[in-house]
Amino acid sequence: QRALTANNFPQLLLRGRRTLQKLELQLEEEATNIPGAEDLGEYYETSKRLLMLERELSEFIMVSDFNAFNDLFIVGRFIFITGARSQGVVRQPAIVIKLPEDQSRAGNPMKEKSINKLVCLLLLPQSYVKDSSGAVNEKPGTLGYIGESEGRHYAIREVATGEILFPLDRKLKLSTRDILQEVSATKDTGMRLMGRSDPSDMFAGMKAVGRRTDAGDMFAGMKPAGKKKNDTQSSLAAEGSKEDPLEKTIRALIDAEKCELSRDFVPPLNVKTFVQRGADILRYRQYCEEIGHLTDHLRSLVSHLHPNLEKHYTKLERKDLLQEKVNALQHFLSNESLALFPDFQQRKAVLKRLGYINDNDTVFFKGRVACEINTCEALIATEMIFEGVLDDLKPEEIVAALSALIFQEKSESELDSELPETLVDCCEKMKTIATNLGQVQKECGLPVDPNEFRETNLKFGMVHVVYEWALGLTFRNICQLTDVQEGSIVRCITRLDELCREARNCSRVIGNPALYRKLEQASTAIKRDIVFASSLYVS
Repeated sequence: QRALTANNFPQLLLRGRRTLQKLELQLEEEATNIPGAEDLGEYYETSKRLLMLERELSEFIMVSDFNAFNDLFIVGRFIFITGARSQGVVRQPAIVIKLPEDQSRAGNPMKEKSINKLVCLLLLPQSYVKDSSGAVNEKPGTLGYIGESEGRHYAIREVATGEILFPLDRKLKLSTRDILQEVSATKDTGMRLMGRSDPSDMFAGMKAVGRRTDAGDMFAGMKPAGKKKNDTQSSLAAEGSKEDPLEKTIRALIDAEKCELSRDFVPPLNVKTFVQRGADILRYRQYCEEIGHLTDHLRSLVSHLHPNLEKHYTKLERKDLLQEKVNALQHFLSNESLALFPDFQQRKAVLKRLGYINDNDTVFFKGRVACEINTCEALIATEMIFEGVLDDLKPEEIVAALSALIFQEKSESELDSELPETLVDCCEKMKTIATNLGQVQKECGLPVDPNEFRETNLKFGMVHVVYEWALGLTFRNICQLTDVQEGSIVRCITRLDELCREARNCSRVIGNPALYRKLEQASTAIKRDIVFASSLYVS
């Protein structure tokens, strides 16, 4: 609770609630004064669901079948975009001018969200006013540029899959180079230094070898016989037939906007035809059907035709985002979130009592040693090292004792009389350490039974097996010493090698070179033969 108060989360939650209440009152007052937008709340919820489904479906197609994604959002595809806060537009037409790269071939799919964005030419709302501060990109044909054509403003922007409201079953014959300029400055400068006017023409300005020049050509300057043609009229006719691709695209976008606002709707694209492969394909085909129903419902709402839709939609989106943050803070401060807080305090009390941390939560030397153990119960292993339980043992005895921390299966075989007395004494000391640790946890308030804690974390069914294996016995012979399956034996010994490596690090931290060397010898003794073979299939 002190940590939460120090971070001002309660004050932040209170301020968020007040802001949310004011915003809700403001929206209620404005709702009655917005003619033609009586169903704005329903429109927002429908759009929110539609955007979410389109995002999940598009990303699924991108990962499962990138070729289908290319066909879905092919260059020249008309789409409608809604991004009130990110793009400043709602229900605005755009056209795809560049696709993202195929990240599955790069071997790193879906890692960065920026790579899953389309580059689009976006028609801005009629109410848009260009920023005169010079903060926008002023280089035509580049990403982020805002220009004007056919009496309307347009922008070249990246559009995330979560901002696509719905694609249309309409395409425009278009090339990326017609709109977007992506020639790097370094490449362009290099071409100019080489004397080439056109960077795409590697042989600009060069002459063919072995061909005559005009000086040696006896037919140079002659015109072919036939019908005479007025060269001036021909060039003018050719120039008149060429239509500016940008102006053509803007006119097509304006036409798409007019059709949408006049209810002369262009049919939405049937996305279901692009869902052909990938896991969970049935669920995503159901998404396609829901997308079709939501698109039809969205277009039937009155708010869809409102001229200032983006202004009112932005306020609803702001309220929705604020509500999500308030809900997150409420959950963070709720009893459900703090249910494990008492358990956390009790475990800290255990560490303080054992000398792993101090009252200021600073990690002591003992705690640093415990951090080296990850394979088994760290408290038992650390106490064994600090109490010197392993110091007087031989390497094969050490690794046999440590197997009790690794082995987790039930076994009828326990400690027997064939084991050395020193090893048996070590196992008894381990039981005492585990029982004491369980008692400390119980006294600090944790629901731990000391005997159950000992029996759960110490199982001696593999002590004899590992001891004989470390002495050099064959795998066939050690299998006869226990009822444990062969796979469990192999798994236990391989994990035991990892524990030996961690225990060596502990002995290095505390400065015990003798124990370090014994653990190194123990690891070498068990790391042999079929247990550590790279493959069981031998030729």
